[in-house]
Amino acid sequence: MITMNSTHDFTLKLNKTYPVKPERVFNAWTKSEELEKWWGPEGFTTTIDEMNVEVNGKYKFNMHAPNGATHVLTGQYLEIVPNEKLIFTWKWENGKGDFPATKVTIDFLEKDNSTEVVVTHTELPSEEEAKNHNHGWTSSLESGLKSYLV
Repeated sequence: MITMNSTHDFTLKLNKTYPVKPERVFNAWTKSEELEKWWGPEGFTTTIDEMNVEVNGKYKFNMHAPNGATHVLTGQYLEIVPNEKLIFTWKWENGKGDFPATKVTIDFLEKDNSTEVVVTHTELPSEEEAKNHNHGWTSSLESGLKSYLV
């Protein structure tokens, strides 16, 4: 779901449930050797230059598209509640020079023997960017993470 908060502030919210415990899903997001195996839209591969999962720790991911382009994503972890929540900034470092730093919140909600992952990406600068990120997140959650976890 995309919500317009103002003309330059859009929020994207997605959720997906996986038949595994929150610890397993949380580790997929916070352990570099796991995240590299699934991160990115379908067809992408990711290499990690930096991933310091602690409050104020930084990350830098290189997302390699099927067409050979590399998209560099950087940010900083703002809040970490093991197996429950992860909040970080999100900034494209190449190709989108005017793309502002945005914020992503990942909630890991235990549901019986499953985990619902809720992704809330805020402060997106336009409806077009919200739609682009909706496609990327949906593909990542439905193909990459699902294939990795199940």
